[in-house]
Amino acid sequence: MTRPFIALNRWARWLHIYSAAPVLLLMIFFALTGVLLNHGNWNLGATDQSSQTLDLPSTLSELEWDHESTYTALSVLTWLDQTYAIHGVDIEITWALDEQLLLLHLDGPQGSYAVEVYPEEAVAEVFIRHLPFLEMLNNLHRGKHVNGFWLWLSDVAGLCMLVFCLSGLWLLLANTLQRTTTLSWVSLGSVVMVMAVYLMH
Repeated sequence: MTRPFIALNRWARWLHIYSAAPVLLLMIFFALTGVLLNHGNWNLGATDQSSQTLDLPSTLSELEWDHESTYTALSVLTWLDQTYAIHGVDIEITWALDEQLLLLHLDGPQGSYAVEVYPEEAVAEVFIRHLPFLEMLNNLHRGKHVNGFWLWLSDVAGLCMLVFCLSGLWLLLANTLQRTTTLSWVSLGSVVMVMAVYLMH
């Protein structure tokens, strides 16, 4: 065995070990939630739904409500976040000026808030939908209503998993005693996957 080949094997072994180490929990997380997503008929718990009525502070009631104001909508969102910890990652703002109504929809991986703001009555109706814990984990797996940090972390985990798999494959192929068996299993798995993808169309 040549020296470059030995050095390459050492690098592959190092990459195989340390590419998985920092994202071990993420690898387990994506594996388990992948199984959950594959069985959408499983009961993962009950969705908790509730509502509450909030009184608008005078500082909000006195804002301009006769036109679609970005400043007014952002002021309401800031008040909800700072006072009641009501916030979301994906936010939808809808104005119904003929009804003097501001509609807010805030989505996060853990659930959603639907807020109806009535400035003339100085109240906000909040409809809360909290998902069960496992459903929240499924949303994280799918990258649904998540922030940029989680997306970045998922990308890093995906790259580490790719390095882990490729370095492991190299180590198996480099072992002459296991090369034939390795190629047989890789070929079998590849054929099954290609057939499964083909049958989906």
